[in-house]
Amino acid sequence: MLDGLKKFVVGAATAAAVALPGMAQAEDFSLEGKTVTWIVGFREGGGTDRLTRVLQTKLSENLPGNPNVIVLNKPGGGSVTASNDFHENAPADGTMLIMASTSGLLPVLMGSDVANYDPNEWVAVTGFSRGASLYAISDDIGLGGSDMKADYEALKNANIRFGTETPLSAELLDFVSMEMLGIHPNYLFGLSSKDAEAAFQRGEMNMNTDNTRSYLKDYGEDPKVNPVWSYGVIDENGDLQRDPDLPDVPTFPEFYEAVTGSAPEGPAYEMQKSLMNAKVMLSKAVMLPKGTPDNIRDVYIEAMKAVTSDPEVAAALPREIGSMPLNFGDETQRALASGTALDPEVREWVATFLEERFDTKLN
Repeated sequence: MLDGLKKFVVGAATAAAVALPGMAQAEDFSLEGKTVTWIVGFREGGGTDRLTRVLQTKLSENLPGNPNVIVLNKPGGGSVTASNDFHENAPADGTMLIMASTSGLLPVLMGSDVANYDPNEWVAVTGFSRGASLYAISDDIGLGGSDMKADYEALKNANIRFGTETPLSAELLDFVSMEMLGIHPNYLFGLSSKDAEAAFQRGEMNMNTDNTRSYLKDYGEDPKVNPVWSYGVIDENGDLQRDPDLPDVPTFPEFYEAVTGSAPEGPAYEMQKSLMNAKVMLSKAVMLPKGTPDNIRDVYIEAMKAVTSDPEVAAALPREIGSMPLNFGDETQRALASGTALDPEVREWVATFLEERFDTKLN
């Protein structure tokens, strides 16, 4: 017993000695008397703005020195304008951060020249995953919901009508997923996500995609509308799990393997995974500027863990992101790397796909 206690004490002392330098640095960092500016690349009242303001006050309470935390809305280009300015000008002293989102990551993934920033140079604090699913009017398409192979045959033969904005919008995740399965909807472009949803509700479209929270709010009790698959969530071990808000719905890889007899692979699947990381795992993400020291990053990670564990915030988060788990630090950075970069063979595949299927060039 004494030997065990001795080992515990020695081990604890050793761990403390190793941790002391970083702890000292964290203790030396204080934002007392300073103002922290939290950049949001959208107007007030949208999803990104709402989530930021849910966290804002509690972040002030959990940062050393309890600084004043203000939200600065800088709309333009789907957050590209704010991201460009943040990348170029944000000080790396802990007084500025940005709430990144899918719309700011996709231009980087697609190689658009409007994005003069590399989010991989930013320092990841927290990722807020938000579930996404593909759903349809079951009777119109012929979905039964109990037999994935039968549903697959129905999807291949149905007159699917899918409204979306452009071939390069966030719905590219759905386009690539269906292309892998040989499902070819009739796409109607030029519709915002709001307009596409309205057209779906009128029955003009019979397939749509949205975040899981919105799907459940609008159709959770509607027997005529059912999800085909969800995009799941990647756990801390890097494994894809089912969406916790749609536990009975297969993920896309589950659906693919069930109907084809083999697991998805190849450049199309690598593209699909990159888009999933950008759209689901990093629906929103708290980022510090490039060059931010590790001790400041660590302070912010611990602060955000405390913020998101606060009962008031924890009660509000499901209204914004559903029940998806959060990711922090290195886990967020890994999702960022996947969601913003493509290997050459993957880029070649998606360029060919866009040109052949939609007569659209990759940026």
